[in-house]
Amino acid sequence: MEIELSTDEATAYVVIKGSIDLKGGDRLAEKLQEITYMDNIDHVVFTMTEVKTITSSGIGKLLNFFKHINSKSGSMEIKGISDSLYEQFLDIHLNRIFPISKS
Repeated sequence: MEIELSTDEATAYVVIKGSIDLKGGDRLAEKLQEITYMDNIDHVVFTMTEVKTITSSGIGKLLNFFKHINSKSGSMEIKGISDSLYEQFLDIHLNRIFPISKS
């Protein structure tokens, strides 16, 4: 799994390529931790079009990060998600917590 991070002003853009398995979840946690130390970031946009599967642990890491960014009046969203992940996220109602769109 690869994770690309870029920023501008107050937004971080995170592009994830490959499945988020146990090992990938650890890398995701490291990258999310890196973002938490960026005081100027108040919005995070994830692109997950190349992620076909994610473990429950990976979902937990996203939710934990949402809790953090929300606590400092920030926001996050997923713009671009694979069909399989989109269906999974809708099934567990993540779209009720943060915005999720296919593009």
